[in-house]
Amino acid sequence: MGKFTTEAKVGLAVILGIIFLTYMTFTIGNFKWGKPEGYEIKALLDSAAGLDIKSPVRIAGVEVGKVEQINLSDGKARVLIRIKPEIQIRRGAKAVLRAEGLLGEKYLEIIPGEEAEFLQDQDQMEQSAKAADLDKLIEQFSAIAEDIKMVTSTFREVLGNKPGKESLKDIVANIRELSKTLNLTLKENKEAFSKTMDNFEEFSSFVKEETPKLVESLNKVVARLEKGEGTLGKLLTEEGVYDNLEKSLENLKKITKRVEEGEGTIGKLFSDDKAYENLNTTLEGLGNAVQRFERFKTVIGFRHEYQFSEKKNKGYFSLKLQPSEDKFYLLEVTDDPRGRFRETTNVTTVGGVTTTITNLEVSNKIKFNLLFGKRFYGVDLRLGLMENTFGGGADYQLFDKRLRVSLDLWDVDSEDPQMPNPRLKTTLSYSFFKYVFIQGGWDNLMNPELSTPFGGLGITFDDEDLKYLISGVGVGSLAK
Repeated sequence: MGKFTTEAKVGLAVILGIIFLTYMTFTIGNFKWGKPEGYEIKALLDSAAGLDIKSPVRIAGVEVGKVEQINLSDGKARVLIRIKPEIQIRRGAKAVLRAEGLLGEKYLEIIPGEEAEFLQDQDQMEQSAKAADLDKLIEQFSAIAEDIKMVTSTFREVLGNKPGKESLKDIVANIRELSKTLNLTLKENKEAFSKTMDNFEEFSSFVKEETPKLVESLNKVVARLEKGEGTLGKLLTEEGVYDNLEKSLENLKKITKRVEEGEGTIGKLFSDDKAYENLNTTLEGLGNAVQRFERFKTVIGFRHEYQFSEKKNKGYFSLKLQPSEDKFYLLEVTDDPRGRFRETTNVTTVGGVTTTITNLEVSNKIKFNLLFGKRFYGVDLRLGLMENTFGGGADYQLFDKRLRVSLDLWDVDSEDPQMPNPRLKTTLSYSFFKYVFIQGGWDNLMNPELSTPFGGLGITFDDEDLKYLISGVGVGSLAK
């Protein structure tokens, strides 16, 4: 046998290379001769975004087939799936698009049905549930992240600089001081709170004890009515009382007839046009007066002050009539803990030395405020009667009328022997809600012996709130 030439060796190497490449292509690409194994089923999805040809098909995480085709059918994605021949899927199965992790590849998950029969070649499944659109979720997370970034940027601008840090420190210090003050107040008034709870317990026990007595009294009243005792009982049982009532109704009928015929004063009122016109004019004038009064904005308020140095409580009830935005009339009733004074003198003689001791007894008294108010350049000025003496005050409101700073001066010539100077009071109040506000300040600044800080709460209702409350009570009563 002759030797291979160079050309023969090259040709043989090329042929072997082609055979090897062909084998690797069919092996790696999983190409098979003849008809593919398994059977085909279809899945109808709202979206096949991210799903590709040859994407895996799984049941309970185990791969059972591949995606062969993805077509569009009536606005939805129709996916053709080839299932391994040994896998049987019960009818009623659903398909859902899933992903391997947040950024992993998409695959098709089959949730088997519960029917006895199995899916056959070319059967179709429906979508189990709409898969989450990852792109939309990323967009939503991006929008949320942008909002968080804006909020944190705002906080950084407000609190990141030196004034912001100082303001934050002041706020924390004020909250700490307020909590200390409230704690001290609760400790000092622990006995008063205990008495209040005791009063509630006494009231509840009283209701519990008296309710059976009330029911027994009602039963006795019903029994008396059934026996015909009393006026109402006689009306229900005695025919004579009924006859008298019938006669009274007959007399009323006669009177009504006389009125219809124009007899008497009331009859003339109904029949005489001039009398009717006079009455109509009078009623119109009364209606105009009522309308003018209804234009007044009405505000009712209650507030309480606790005087820390004196350890006394002071209460206010106020009625404010406001005909216009810059004018108002204020009527207040005040329970002043230092309203009455009585001096007692005790004279004692010991060893020829006479000692005179004068005691001052102080008690509560109801006092009145009647003030006229007018607004000038954003400041509400008040003038008139303040706690039964002449006085005046001013209010300045900030932050959309939620914060109010007040200054009051009255009682210039006081009868209190411990108050040589006029009474000066400054108040700072803040409304947390529409109806509730807290207040604090300093009273009797010009009389050091009686000067005291104070604090308290208050509530206010305007005419619209009162109409709502009254209508709510009326509806509740009718419902019962």
